[in-house]
Amino acid sequence: MNNAEIVSGFLEAEAKQDVLGMADALAENIVFEMPFALPGLPDRVEGKGIVVEFLEKFLGKERGMFTGWDLHNIRIYPGADPDLVFAELDGQGVVAQSGYQYRQKYIILFRVSDGRISRWREYLDPIPLQEALASIQTNT
Repeated sequence: MNNAEIVSGFLEAEAKQDVLGMADALAENIVFEMPFALPGLPDRVEGKGIVVEFLEKFLGKERGMFTGWDLHNIRIYPGADPDLVFAELDGQGVVAQSGYQYRQKYIILFRVSDGRISRWREYLDPIPLQEALASIQTNT
């Protein structure tokens, strides 16, 4: 499996809210970064166990923030460095506690090392996420 296929499988697992499937693609020393993280949310999470806990909180089917999660319009581009893979995609879901319709556009940089994702840097517009989180507090 090449690096683009590894990333594609990871995103397919995410689209199904399959956190264990996502975890299978992650290196033990994974670094997940969100350069535009909201105040109160980490902008960097390190280590497979901690990243999986973070994913469960947001995407997990049982106790995650979203229901009806979907990723679509996925475009994957290999980088000039063979270990780098870029992805553009759209995501949407319903906030389970409030019914808020969340929509987002992502640009993600992945570094794949020894067949596993070792770095995941996710760029997104923080305002829709802020609105989704606020909908939980106000339950609107």
